[in-house]
Amino acid sequence: MAYKKVSIPKNNDGAGTPVIKDPTIYIVDVADIDAEPTRELGNTVTTGDLTLKAEAKAIAIYATPSTIEYTEEPAGEVDGKGIMQGVTFEHPGDSVEIKNFLEAFMNRGVVIIQKECDGTGKGRQRLFGSKCNPLYMTIETMQNKDGHKRKFIWKQIQVSKFVAGEYGGALPAVAPDASAAAAASVIEGA
Repeated sequence: MAYKKVSIPKNNDGAGTPVIKDPTIYIVDVADIDAEPTRELGNTVTTGDLTLKAEAKAIAIYATPSTIEYTEEPAGEVDGKGIMQGVTFEHPGDSVEIKNFLEAFMNRGVVIIQKECDGTGKGRQRLFGSKCNPLYMTIETMQNKDGHKRKFIWKQIQVSKFVAGEYGGALPAVAPDASAAAAASVIEGA
């Protein structure tokens, strides 16, 4: 359903307060996407699930909740204006697993799903990027007397006509966490 003009009154439920975000960031390599939800201009609600190819899994990364930010940067000239979507978050520490992920995904396009803790059972889910216009990573690392963390900055590099989507579909299957994967390889090698 395309955009329908409606008036938008003041929201009385504290809409301006910060929104608590789930600390899990779901990252999907676009090479693993079999089918993605659809949407139309003027309707941010997506239709359908993000479906992965056989055996493919999304990666779940812990993010310090207070550092998760969504960005929508306007770009383009008159009659060609659009948005560049983005997600930024910090991950504490300097594990081998986070460094391996950083190296492997430095030049890979991704789609990100992030959930908000909005008081509902499922939580409001946002979908950033698409198979044809993914997000790409840049990184900032802090390892000093003030902290030990990595800041992940994911942004589209091409302007889109869409803002981040409202994702109502199922979350994709997720790869096992690093400690479970390490334990499984020890058992297999025994």
